[in-house]
Amino acid sequence: MSALASVIQKFKPTANAKRIGPIGLECSLTELHLAQVEVSSDNVITRHAMASLPYPESREAMFSSPKKMRALIHQAMGSDRFQGKQVITTLPASDTRILQVSYHVQDGQADDAALLKVLPERIDGDLKDYVIDYLPVRSEKRSEEHLAIVAVARCKAVIQYLEILRKSGLKIKQLEIGPSAIRRLIASIGPQGEHENVLAINFGRNQSFLTVVSGRRLLLDQSVNLGEIKLLESIASALDMTLNSARELVNNTRFSMRDSHPDHDGNLDIDIAGTLQEIIKPIFMELTEEINRVLVYTASQTHGESVSRIYLLGSLARWEGIDQLLNNLVKLPVETIPDPLQHLGHPARSSANSQAKPEIAVATGLALNGMLKNDGY
Repeated sequence: MSALASVIQKFKPTANAKRIGPIGLECSLTELHLAQVEVSSDNVITRHAMASLPYPESREAMFSSPKKMRALIHQAMGSDRFQGKQVITTLPASDTRILQVSYHVQDGQADDAALLKVLPERIDGDLKDYVIDYLPVRSEKRSEEHLAIVAVARCKAVIQYLEILRKSGLKIKQLEIGPSAIRRLIASIGPQGEHENVLAINFGRNQSFLTVVSGRRLLLDQSVNLGEIKLLESIASALDMTLNSARELVNNTRFSMRDSHPDHDGNLDIDIAGTLQEIIKPIFMELTEEINRVLVYTASQTHGESVSRIYLLGSLARWEGIDQLLNNLVKLPVETIPDPLQHLGHPARSSANSQAKPEIAVATGLALNGMLKNDGY
């Protein structure tokens, strides 16, 4: 081999070359979440970096101080091997309104034009004051009636959010809606080559969001007025304690009685778990009613195929045993979403062998944007 050929061979990309994607960034109510993935030459996706840091102050206070926000982002990126400054992010849920909109499309008419005709009836004020994005849900060729999930946000809120990230040293590659990131994540960790309807419940402090993913299609996204605070207030009121004391009690309790350890005050654990279950069960029955309505809707939109499993995300997903409690109520497989990056690129999945990561789910879905071989809608 000549000297020139040797040099060319030396610098030729290897089969193990990896592509590192942009950073998925979510500013939740209490924490900053970052995720970044890498894709090998044979399309296996693995985690490159991940970080979750609580805000030292309220989110509003952080957003009003570019200096503090920049310091937090710098700390988060320094905690793992994040590369680059490009991010794909989503607006905080409090600044985004999600609508399910039916509209009619005439021959030769574009979907966005048809949507713009009906949106003024659903939105207060001038459409020019909003940033609008949508995802089609149903588009029957034999029917003029279409259905879409529409996200609307005030232009002012969008500009303020993007500006605080820009002042923090980041470059915004794309702004995406949360349900779309969840759709991508759920579709990615599903069984390869199989169609599955999955309900993801993303628990927030005051509201929760029910998102149905059918295969790779987003079928439904709706909010319910049930969150962590409502449950904690019920526990605090019933046990005559402060909200913080109720939170501490929950953090140290397994809601699944079978997980208690008899050799370590097991009877006491069972008593506490049973008491807490009785307190929160009426609220969970309300959630069960909402879930049942979602199951009926899903079956109506998928020719009778209902939801086969439920994934839990967000704050309540961290309460140990909540998945089993909800499983007993809805009679469906319910699990806290496992670490998604332990499943990507692998056909087998087993939540028992991977750590749950409900807090990083949305950021991971954002990080996967543009990194999947088949991410068609």
